Amino acid sequence: MKKVLFVDDSSIMRLFARMSTRSIHGISLTEAQDGHDAIEKLEKEPFDLIITDINMPRMDGLQLIRHVRMMGLKFPIIILTTCGEEKDVETGIFLGADDYVTKPITSQKLTMLISNYTNVPALPVST
Repeated sequence: MKKVLFVDDSSIMRLFARMSTRSIHGISLTEAQDGHDAIEKLEKEPFDLIITDINMPRMDGLQLIRHVRMMGLKFPIIILTTCGEEKDVETGIFLGADDYVTKPITSQKLTMLISNYTNVPALPVST
């Protein structure tokens, strides 16, 4: 089971991620409301992938990436945000993000990203 940490202050985006990942068997999704919440979860259990927004209260996504990389953690990090400015992209990649995707995003694209970065195939949901 691959573990994904989805970090976004929007409860709607966290719900979207939860619903989208139902088609990926072999994925366990954990949600965090901001960078501080994510760090607390990272200190308790290992993850295989982080997907994070940038603009969040208390600790933003760029600060989270910096902290995660300073902890020596090497798993992939994807930034998923409305901030598409070139300086934000460059800063995110410089700090250690592996990919940078702007919102809005489709469920299909989100599952493809998670599947690609965890090597777990997204399968159709059986009804």
